[in-house]
Amino acid sequence: MKKIEILKKAVTTVVGIGTAKIIREIIMNNVDTEAVTSKVTVMAASAAIGGAVSELTKQYTDTQIDQFACFIQKIKDRKNAEVNED
Repeated sequence: MKKIEILKKAVTTVVGIGTAKIIREIIMNNVDTEAVTSKVTVMAASAAIGGAVSELTKQYTDTQIDQFACFIQKIKDRKNAEVNED
């Protein structure tokens, strides 16, 4: 596995855990779940929302990492070109 893929996986995991916690806390603090049916439906909706948001944050963080890696590669290429000119 490439280093960039390992980095993406690590960032996705950390962001996913944070995202899930934020969503869970928002729901727990704003939704009344006294009835059993409410608990079940809210848990199911929470999982669906968490999954959707996690997918979006994964796409976002992967794109940001790719752009940063491209930027670093351009700097390396420019430095190598300058060294080869000398």
